[in-house]
Amino acid sequence: MERFFEEFSAEKGKEKWMEEVLKDLKGKTYDRIWWKTYEGFDLEPYYKAADLEGIIIPDDCPGEFPYQRSAKPVAEENKWSVCQEISQRDPGDAKKAVADAVKGGAECIDLKLNCELSSGKTGCGCKCGCGPEYTRGTVINTKDDLTGITASLESAGINIDAGVASKEIFEMIEPKLGELKGSIDNDPLKELALNGEFAKGEQKRFEEAEYIFNKCSEYKDFKGMTVSGVHFHDAGATIVQKIAYMLSTAVYYKERIAENKSFADFNRNIGLSYGVGQYYLLEIAGLRALRTLWSNIASAYGDKDCAPDIHAVTGLFNKTVYDPYVNMLRTTTEAMSAAVGGCGSMTVLPYNVCISETDSFADRIARNTQLILKNEAKFDRFVDPAKGSYFIEKATDLIAKEAWALFNKIESEGGIFESLKKGNIQKDLAELKKKRLSNFSMRRDNLVGTNFVPNYSEKSVCPEIRKDIEQKLDIFGCELYSSGGVKIEKVKLYRISEEFESLRKLTEKFSEKKDRPVSAFMATLGNLTMRKARASFSMGYLAAGGFYIIDNNGFKDASEAADEALRSGAEIIVICSSDEEYPAVAPIIASKVKAADPKKVVVLAGYPKEIIDDLKKAGVDEFIHLKSDSLETIRNIQSKIGITE
Repeated sequence: MERFFEEFSAEKGKEKWMEEVLKDLKGKTYDRIWWKTYEGFDLEPYYKAADLEGIIIPDDCPGEFPYQRSAKPVAEENKWSVCQEISQRDPGDAKKAVADAVKGGAECIDLKLNCELSSGKTGCGCKCGCGPEYTRGTVINTKDDLTGITASLESAGINIDAGVASKEIFEMIEPKLGELKGSIDNDPLKELALNGEFAKGEQKRFEEAEYIFNKCSEYKDFKGMTVSGVHFHDAGATIVQKIAYMLSTAVYYKERIAENKSFADFNRNIGLSYGVGQYYLLEIAGLRALRTLWSNIASAYGDKDCAPDIHAVTGLFNKTVYDPYVNMLRTTTEAMSAAVGGCGSMTVLPYNVCISETDSFADRIARNTQLILKNEAKFDRFVDPAKGSYFIEKATDLIAKEAWALFNKIESEGGIFESLKKGNIQKDLAELKKKRLSNFSMRRDNLVGTNFVPNYSEKSVCPEIRKDIEQKLDIFGCELYSSGGVKIEKVKLYRISEEFESLRKLTEKFSEKKDRPVSAFMATLGNLTMRKARASFSMGYLAAGGFYIIDNNGFKDASEAADEALRSGAEIIVICSSDEEYPAVAPIIASKVKAADPKKVVVLAGYPKEIIDDLKKAGVDEFIHLKSDSLETIRNIQSKIGITE
């Protein structure tokens, strides 16, 4: 806008704003710039008061029903507990890491036990495959392994992610429950979702869950159950889905293991674990909506005084192997969402979680992310600063309505357990995965360093998965996965960047065998603006496949471009010019390159429809442009070069 309103006027509507917006859109319709979310609704770029008419916004104070603004009273401001994940495989290393974390400012420890123990399966039979982001965790073979870790807590709390081993781990700490504060991840339906069946059978597992829950109810500072949405987040679930699944899980646990308890007593003994994702404003709204809907359920049970205890965890879904330092930026915005959204405690995962076991530097950065938000940005001083933001109020309302509708649908079909057994949730997540992967491959969704501005000179770090300390399963004292019973399709965890990373690693391995990088030569000529723009686009596009980029300032004609391309030894030749010049130059470059070496892959930046057939006849193999599928194109190029799995 040339003059962004010389005079502002207080108007309820946004007619004058729309006049300016439509001028800038230059003939395009307003809905072209709406955010089409995965949640099932669209969001406009901005809202005014009139857009909130008809929306019921609770006039509540922080810490008061329905807790939309905060579960904490005003006197506590926006304080949250700084948690540090401890996942070192060696229990001795974990003990030292706990001491360092507490000394460094952590108020709570998230002790993640290794996948063999938490799933009850060894090797690649476990729930997670072989990625370090899923196999990470501490080995606990004896009571001394665990008590050595808890001895370093001082006054800090501890949350234990034990999975299938919840009962065995609980028995180790039970004598000290009066001294501990925190919780145990006693979440049978999470285990079912990840493992596909109950390790000890349905009845025994829920008997254990009820035993742990009842024992912990005797202690005000240690919770006996967690309702987790983190695994759904890491399976690509939307914010709406995460909330609905968590609510339905909570209702199932209330009815199955705490039927004779009031909802207030049930609420005091459970925690909600919420996976925070990349959509900054929506995640703030999501946490506000979760508290509101939790109050709906509490009201249905006749207890309004039930503020939820929400623990936020930065999820794995958008974390990457390549350019891992960008993960620090991702976890920072996620931590900001969690803090502004009013979580009660928070864990920021280390930036190298997808590469190797964490180290002191990665732990310190993760911890300090929160400490900076608290001590320098003062995020802990301001309760619900999003209150009054038209955009966030609108998003909160939309998320709450969609999540409540999905929750009621799940309940009408028998609840979360039945939905998992029928495969409804798995089907919904699988369909969503297809949509997410398509958008990511088409570069509608981007991750810096992976499918957007990747560093083509970067080499992947081989994941380090420690197996030097064996996890023994005799801790269970019984045979696992032998009782038959319920078996379901697993909820499959994935990171959105995985397919690009796999293709890039294939290229790297091929380059190592050849002892030289597989290269893409930019044959730039003609219109300066167009050739530079298309070369820049092509470099980012192909670097995502691990191809080394040879950039050029431009050539005087097609013949020179072809000669230099052949001289470079590059396997891929990318023609970059304007559509107007392609008919004259592209066939010459393509035919000359193919005549000299038919194995060369000729790519054209753009898609000039009128001459596509002629270009293909001349030797152009692939076309890269805004509407081309980058994963498919990279696979085609690799196949032509001879790069296979």
